[in-house]
Amino acid sequence: MPAVTQTEMMAGVLKGPLDIRVEKIPVFSISPGQILIEIKACGICGSDIRYFHGENPWALHTLGVERPNPPNIVIGHEYAGKVVRVASDRDKPLLNKNVAVVCFRTCGRCDDCKRGNDQLCKTTQHIGHGAGWGTMDYYPGAMANFCIGWGDLAFPVPDDFPMEEAAMMDVIAVGVHAARQGGVRPGADVTILGAGPIGSAIQQAAFALGARRVFISDIYDRALEIANACGATRTIHSAKEPVVGIVREETGGRGADHVFDTVGTEKTFHDSLDLLAPAGTLVNMAVHGETLSFKGTAIGSERCVKTSCNFKVDDFKLGLEWLLQGKLTVKPWITHRVSLPDLPKSIRMLEEKEKHGAFKIVVRP
Repeated sequence: MPAVTQTEMMAGVLKGPLDIRVEKIPVFSISPGQILIEIKACGICGSDIRYFHGENPWALHTLGVERPNPPNIVIGHEYAGKVVRVASDRDKPLLNKNVAVVCFRTCGRCDDCKRGNDQLCKTTQHIGHGAGWGTMDYYPGAMANFCIGWGDLAFPVPDDFPMEEAAMMDVIAVGVHAARQGGVRPGADVTILGAGPIGSAIQQAAFALGARRVFISDIYDRALEIANACGATRTIHSAKEPVVGIVREETGGRGADHVFDTVGTEKTFHDSLDLLAPAGTLVNMAVHGETLSFKGTAIGSERCVKTSCNFKVDDFKLGLEWLLQGKLTVKPWITHRVSLPDLPKSIRMLEEKEKHGAFKIVVRP
């Protein structure tokens, strides 16, 4: 039976905390403006692990509140695939095209959207997160044979471009937005705490924006190897080497113009402040509900502390342009490729990444 006529599919369904099952569910229906995508690749994100444990990182980052998740979320939002069905005539040119997909749609009507801060839209519809859909039997996500997308938010990629690399566009766009949010400019020195996929995306986006040097730290050897493969100026094993001391020495005592904390512990927060040069910007990428304290002098000399949340469509477009031009590389990220039935154990594998040498696991339904 041709894929486009299927009425049921297999999907990774998050029933509740610590309970994910691969089971048969109805293929999602689409409404005007939406498209149906046959999934070729979907990455497991760090936020998927947080959802697995009952957290809601989208609400923490975007709304600044803790919010419970509904049951029956089909997880997965880092996806790419082939368009097999459209609901509007304007999207017919996308049929049978391979696409990279923006995984959320903002309302365009709220104050945040009107002010150009659509990445903060509180009524965002989000693939794989359960946000913005109201009440549904199953909330759409991409750990499945098919997933919803939006025609104006799906961008064709060449037929010969690896779909597992196109599926990394969500991570790239987050990194591009963070680097732009931090104001990275030509000639700048950048330090990133945490060399996971988001840290690697920020590293590469910073170079694409003209950064002179990028220092990146982690405690995971595989992550540091990948950071080197992606062009880091200096990798620092933060369990064995003094990050602040090394960066200060390398920069003549000045510190970094831009610091990105993708870890979010109290220590990395204070290290980030200690690393920051006068008039520098610290971007915190790991918002949580814990209390953090610091001396007011730590942000003297016009230092700035801010967060980065989601991304804008323009960030996605720019990141895709850089990826297709070869200015960014994600090939070193992908350490494991699995099938959909392997999803539950793959989530646990990523939780124990050092045991398995995992960095980015891609599911190919």
